[in-house]
Amino acid sequence: MHETSRADVLEPLRDQRAIEMPVFDSLLGTMRGVRGFWLLIPLATPGAATVSLRGEFTALTMAAVSAVAVLVLGILAVAWLRRRAIPWKALSELAGKSAFSEVSLPPEGLFSVGSKVYFKLPDADDVWAEVRLPKAARLQLAAQRRIWLLGPDEEGRRFLQLPGVLWPHQVTAVPSLPGDAVPLDEIDQRIVPPEEDVVLIAHRQRIAWGLRALFGAGAAALGLLVAIQVVMLVEDGPRPEPGLVIMTIYWLVLLVIGVDAAMGMLKPLPRGKWSELVAIPHAPPRIGASGLAALGCRIQWPDGRWSDAFMSKVDPALAANIWATQRLWIVGAPLRGTTTFAGVPGHAVLGRVRFN
Repeated sequence: MHETSRADVLEPLRDQRAIEMPVFDSLLGTMRGVRGFWLLIPLATPGAATVSLRGEFTALTMAAVSAVAVLVLGILAVAWLRRRAIPWKALSELAGKSAFSEVSLPPEGLFSVGSKVYFKLPDADDVWAEVRLPKAARLQLAAQRRIWLLGPDEEGRRFLQLPGVLWPHQVTAVPSLPGDAVPLDEIDQRIVPPEEDVVLIAHRQRIAWGLRALFGAGAAALGLLVAIQVVMLVEDGPRPEPGLVIMTIYWLVLLVIGVDAAMGMLKPLPRGKWSELVAIPHAPPRIGASGLAALGCRIQWPDGRWSDAFMSKVDPALAANIWATQRLWIVGAPLRGTTTFAGVPGHAVLGRVRFN
């Protein structure tokens, strides 16, 4: 593998509807159907914990605390959704009738303010695009200077997609460049060892932060339920409340399953270079209700032999890249009978693959 080479990656299909992009249609359908479900689960937990409580002082106090918790969480969730969430219905309708258009950005045409990136829209004079991107995506964009744009729709909404990455970002049109915007310095784009891949490092840090925050919230919810039961045990004696027991078991099981699935992603990355393997998928990737994907492949090893590999609960972009290119990039040397990290060099894509 030459360090100056670039990996073949998933790209939208030129002059075809956006939903023709591999796996993109499945992701849109899944996220459009379940986006509200994952919001209601954490919000419902404090309220559900008090459904079976009796009308005593302790129960009323706990109910009041839970109501305040629901209100605060609801306000924060709505505020976050209004600023960050993708309007999946609008995106699905636009993707069903329009195509992505490729845009190359000149070195002097890309600016940033914090997490926001700015560039001139190609279909509008003197109008700038503003899009909020995580650090890994900003670094990838700084290296590639190439994007795919979808839209605008009837309400002027546009969506941005980076090469090799499946998750879209909503674009806002602004009349001018902010005064404090600074040029986004260009980064050399070449395949480097994973420990030097700044995009991979930033993406992994974001995943680790998200996992720790998620389990911190789960542990807090479980602690609240346990505390309520302890108070009730002291106040009322050993009279189990079905609602509390069910919710406690639910969060305990969720945490156990989640820890088992997430611990692998928190492990240190293997050292060494990227290794590229031929990967022939058995079937199209499956997108679960969590928005994560599963994919089984037939892998050709460097010695010419074949074996099976399986990915479960991985970034849909990883599965889509394998499906589109029939190539699997892993971190470090390939070893049979192991589970290791897989991704795409220089792109915000990472997951775990198990070799049989």
